[in-house]
Amino acid sequence: MEAHTVAVLNSADDVIAALRDALDEAGFRVVTAHVSEIQSGTLDLVAFVETYDPQVIVYDLPRPIERHWNFLRLVRSARCLRDRCWVLTTIDKAAVEAVIVPGVMSEIVLGEPRTLDHVVDAVRQCLTARIAV
Repeated sequence: MEAHTVAVLNSADDVIAALRDALDEAGFRVVTAHVSEIQSGTLDLVAFVETYDPQVIVYDLPRPIERHWNFLRLVRSARCLRDRCWVLTTIDKAAVEAVIVPGVMSEIVLGEPRTLDHVVDAVRQCLTARIAV
């Protein structure tokens, strides 16, 4: 059986490395990119997703939440991104939950403090939910 692919999109190299290691150790195939490259247009997220086909995307949503959420909401409207499960990591969980419309998109929000195990568990939860559908 082929490993599920998880995309880790974050701004911090140390966080990307730690998440890559934890997810890899859990048996996932991991691809990574920097959020800033997506936001600046240096990295085409649609092409990235079409190339690697991640079933789950772990995306760090920094402050200001509203501005970054609006950007992500627009990006997620692309056809290839609509049916993905998203694990959103943030330091301000309450602010993220305040802007999310329940049931519109599939995401799990993890605030601080969180561990690598929390992220791995959220990825597994996403995959379980996708298989059940």
